[in-house]
Amino acid sequence: MSMELWSLVWGGLLLFVLILLSANANVSAMGMGWGIGNRDVAATTTGWGARARRAYLNHLENLVIYACFAIPIVMTGLSTSLSVLGAQIFIIARVLYAIVYVAGITVAGIRTLCWLGGVVGYAMVFIALLQGTM
Repeated sequence: MSMELWSLVWGGLLLFVLILLSANANVSAMGMGWGIGNRDVAATTTGWGARARRAYLNHLENLVIYACFAIPIVMTGLSTSLSVLGAQIFIIARVLYAIVYVAGITVAGIRTLCWLGGVVGYAMVFIALLQGTM
């Protein structure tokens, strides 16, 4: 399987882990009755649990964008060293983003830099896709 697709697979696993962290924090804050109930009242999680939720929502948005570029480049056979490097940068940056965000590390704008790394990664895949179709 190509690096572009492996990055998508690992990105899906990261999304699952972030959802589990968020769900665990919600149940810890609201109680098991809330967790197995209808959840008519929104969770009031704070701290790392709230950050895990925001991290998984952000990752979901970015993973969808990445998939829109990675799947076509693989299906059309247009994978290049640029798209492979972009895929590697994307998944590494997204893992770092998740760790930094959930941990609450805010030194020197590191979370934003990790987010930007992911954007640069999927932009590289998109550029490779454009180059291959022209």
